[in-house]
Amino acid sequence: MIIKSLKIKLGATRPTARQYESVRADIELDITMDEKTFSEDWKRIRNKTKIMLLEAMADAEKGVQHGN
Repeated sequence: MIIKSLKIKLGATRPTARQYESVRADIELDITMDEKTFSEDWKRIRNKTKIMLLEAMADAEKGVQHGN
């Protein structure tokens, strides 16, 4: 089976300091991959996706903190 393109959707929810309040961040990526370098590309994409989600979560938390 050859995978030529992927759509990755990833999200996370984290509680905040205030009771009954949480922050949600979502990312979505459309990726086209080369079958010859799939394993190398997948490792790089996985790591970058994790970083993107952590950055999105940090931005969402800042928005909640400044919204008070």
